[in-house]
Amino acid sequence: MKKEKKRNKEAVRRRFLKRMPKGGLVVEIGVWRGDFSGTLLEFIEPDCLVLIDPWEHIVEDSHSEALAARAGAEKMDRIHKRVSKAFAKEIKAGTVRIVRDYSVPALTEFEDESISFAYVDGDHSYEGVRADLEALFPKMKPGGLIGFDDYHRRGWWGDGVLAAVHEFIGSRPRNLRVRAVEGAQIAIEKIPPMPDVSEG
Repeated sequence: MKKEKKRNKEAVRRRFLKRMPKGGLVVEIGVWRGDFSGTLLEFIEPDCLVLIDPWEHIVEDSHSEALAARAGAEKMDRIHKRVSKAFAKEIKAGTVRIVRDYSVPALTEFEDESISFAYVDGDHSYEGVRADLEALFPKMKPGGLIGFDDYHRRGWWGDGVLAAVHEFIGSRPRNLRVRAVEGAQIAIEKIPPMPDVSEG
């Protein structure tokens, strides 16, 4: 049952990625074991894919059940090394870059309006999703898409993903629109402001 559920989720994610534009600079926030990173490379064919994850042992965590597998700093180091090894060829070619850091400080290193597609599967709390959106928005190209996993109300985060995404769209109604929804996946598009027709 668990394996079937995982297969179904992956099928939905693949259908979702088929609807996304190809190429450009792509960012994945929340990499874990890198399982989805290869799928992003296959379907999006980015010029460069940047994998962002702290791979850090969380000592005090109110969501211990959801993060039970993330136990021990040594384990995190091993997982980070395995991901680095899995993409060694792409890293050498310059098509993959790994950033071992939390998303918000990592994103400060990107130029504004440089990212074509971002896939966010990191901290699912309302605060975490909101922080990712705030950090990502100026870094996205006009026409760029931000995709989110687990756009539903199941899991320890409750309505955290839904609330943060909806609130953020509502705070920028002229600059964001929903581009695609596939199961529990959503993509929102950064659109340029309307031209001022009073000028000229």
